Amino acid sequence: MSFFKTKKFYIIVAVIVVIGVIGWRVSVKKSAAPQYETTKVTRGGLEQTVEATGKIESATDLALKFEIGGIVDVVNIKEGDSVKTGTILANLRLAELNAAVAQASANLNQKLVGLSDSDIKYYQAAVDSARSSFEQAKSDAQASITSAQAAVDTAKNNLKLSEGGENSQIVGNAYESAVATLQTALSNIESGLTQADNILGVDNTLANDSFESNLANLDNSKLPIAKATYVVARQERDLVKDKILPLSTISAHADIDEALSIADEALSKDIILLSAVNDVLNYTSPIGSLTQTVLDGFKTTINTARTAVNTQYTNVIAKKQAVSDAKNSYTTYQVAYDKSVKDLATAQSNAVNSVAYKQAAFDQAQANYDSKVNPPREVDVAALRAALSAAVASRNKAIITAPIDGIVTKVNKKKGEYISGADTMIQLLAPNYQIDVDIPETDIAKLQINNTAEITLDAFGNDVKFSGKIIVIEPASTVIQDVVYYKVTITLDPTEQAIKPGMTANVKIVTAQKEDALSVPSRALIGNGHKTARVLENGELKEIPVETGLKADGGLIEIISGLEDGQEIVVSVKNTP
Repeated sequence: MSFFKTKKFYIIVAVIVVIGVIGWRVSVKKSAAPQYETTKVTRGGLEQTVEATGKIESATDLALKFEIGGIVDVVNIKEGDSVKTGTILANLRLAELNAAVAQASANLNQKLVGLSDSDIKYYQAAVDSARSSFEQAKSDAQASITSAQAAVDTAKNNLKLSEGGENSQIVGNAYESAVATLQTALSNIESGLTQADNILGVDNTLANDSFESNLANLDNSKLPIAKATYVVARQERDLVKDKILPLSTISAHADIDEALSIADEALSKDIILLSAVNDVLNYTSPIGSLTQTVLDGFKTTINTARTAVNTQYTNVIAKKQAVSDAKNSYTTYQVAYDKSVKDLATAQSNAVNSVAYKQAAFDQAQANYDSKVNPPREVDVAALRAALSAAVASRNKAIITAPIDGIVTKVNKKKGEYISGADTMIQLLAPNYQIDVDIPETDIAKLQINNTAEITLDAFGNDVKFSGKIIVIEPASTVIQDVVYYKVTITLDPTEQAIKPGMTANVKIVTAQKEDALSVPSRALIGNGHKTARVLENGELKEIPVETGLKADGGLIEIISGLEDGQEIVVSVKNTP
């Protein structure tokens, strides 16, 4: 039998074939190249948005009440009527209250008309006042001369102290004084914020619970503006606080300079805030527990705080100038000394003129002592004016006027019926709307007051667009199905569409936008902290560090540096068998 036909021959051939196949598969596997999914860096606009759903609500729904009980006498409106701010809607029987006003007015007029028994005393007081002013003028003249002489002495001393430039004693003194001023300024900034928050209730949410709904009831736009201004002022306060608190008289001059450079901005924002709060109070009418007395007290407090902050603003600017002046050359202080000498001569001349003027005024008052009759002093009629004001205020408690423009939705009593001060007489609906939406904690940090919003209503379809902006971001959280949410209020811009409370609203809030920005898909970058992109160079992967910016919609991320427009980068790598 031939060897090629034997069983052993076939076994050997089979073994050779198997070995060949295995070798071929190993060779193919080693030579297979990885496959890369790539994309290109693109340039264009990026947008970051937050979307949510809520319902249309009336921004103002007021329950109007009389401040006292009584019999309804006049009802000037009916349900469905549109009314303007200040319109008298209804009143109780006013006969007795009007009589009290008339009597108080008569008492005041009687006091104002005719001669007062205190006329002679009044004129004597005028003479005494003129004499006092004359004596004060002499005292002030001496004080001004003394002050001018002190200025000469100070200028002379500064001239000596200025020797030495940056390390001179006068520069050191200027910085020490600046530190004290900055610390006082910080205290006033803090106080201003506290007084504002006691009315606005942004951080101290319980401070205004009893009157928050009445704030700015004459102009609803004032309150959100003031609250937004408060947030800005608070941020500026935090910045300057971090700079001022560590300061001492031995701090580096550069640190004090930096604190001075930002302190005036924080004070300015505080002044703006207090002005905004004052606007809120000016557009608030007294209602319920928020009496005119309480309202006037708030205004006094805010104006006092604003005056204090204004003073510190002036002081900080002055200290900045003082530091700058202290760093000036010896020649500057020579000029200051020469000027102080001239000022002393001027003060001496002005003192003579001022004393002579007050002397003439005193002589004139003495001449008028028996020749004129003045109307009653204000102190004589102050109590009568107060009585008239009280009578008018009591009468006004029996009158309901419209605190805002709106639509009457309910009239609960008719003429002749009794109503107590606790009962609602009229319900008034303001024709402006807002939307409350719940935003998850993952998105809330992206939102800011005054962010714009694009709104669609299911009732009108997606083609009809409405606009609005964020007016409130509540600091307190709410847990819904184990997810933390924050309530955000969006005011709806005026529109002619027939919007109704309760309509479902779909809100899209634009939180950030970039024009002409480079971007790539987020999944194309690797790394948790410092991001890198991968590119192919000579068939091998190379990692390039990149600086990223805005995380935009569509899974895109902005590239600030590291890549170029049109550059191809690797998204993923797949090794094939």
